[in-house]
Amino acid sequence: MLACGVGIAVGFVVGLLGAGGGILTIPILLTVFGHSAHQASAESIIIVGVTSLVGMISAALARRVRWGTGLVFALVGIPGTLAGAFLAGAVSGRILVWSLSVLLVVVALSMFWRAVRSSGESRSGTAPENSDVPGNPTASENPPAPAPHGRTYLITVVGAFGAGALSGFFGVGGGFVVVPALILLLRMPARYASATSLLVMSINMVVAGLGRIPQFTAGLSVDWVVVALFTAGSALGSVGGEAAGRHIPDRIATILFGVLLLAVAAGTLASELL
Repeated sequence: MLACGVGIAVGFVVGLLGAGGGILTIPILLTVFGHSAHQASAESIIIVGVTSLVGMISAALARRVRWGTGLVFALVGIPGTLAGAFLAGAVSGRILVWSLSVLLVVVALSMFWRAVRSSGESRSGTAPENSDVPGNPTASENPPAPAPHGRTYLITVVGAFGAGALSGFFGVGGGFVVVPALILLLRMPARYASATSLLVMSINMVVAGLGRIPQFTAGLSVDWVVVALFTAGSALGSVGGEAAGRHIPDRIATILFGVLLLAVAAGTLASELL
């Protein structure tokens, strides 16, 4: 039942932010359940994939998923996902753990920067990223996203490829790359970006799973009991997180997520060194 309880907490974060599933799941599988790095990475693909799919369905029913943008973003990232999955099978578990810890810190710092930037925009009178939360008079039910031009297309392609590579290599959904890219590059409102990222993550996880087939055929094992309980709890938590995301300010959620990532990074490194 521990796996189910932890899964609910992770799923809540995924539903709330549209990110964070794999980047939290893998350290938990490493430290709490004692799985190897490669095993945890493979199991995370299953857990995050199902969780993202459930959260995406909930968001789609609320009409917050930008289908066209999400599908294009995911398709562009497929080569990166396959490359990352291939590379993951060629490196040691220790490298995976250390790389994940560095990634946790980098993402945490980027979350803090995003929160500070949002606060500065609010003070200067610029609409913050979460200005479209329900009940805000400036929000529209489904505001159009302006089409990107020129260099923005190239940056978006790079972002999609990078998100795919992270999905394949670590077994994470890449939502922490997708969400900022949709917001900053495509000017998509925060709640639509979080919902659309769940679509991207679902597709990324399917491709990442296909890319890991050689590892499974080579004998990589999966603890299906833990995966099933973790996935069930995570899927349930994602629905609650998606609902809570309609009421919690984006800046507050972002700061809390950053703090959580730093704590997880410290715990992961400690378990590796001790």
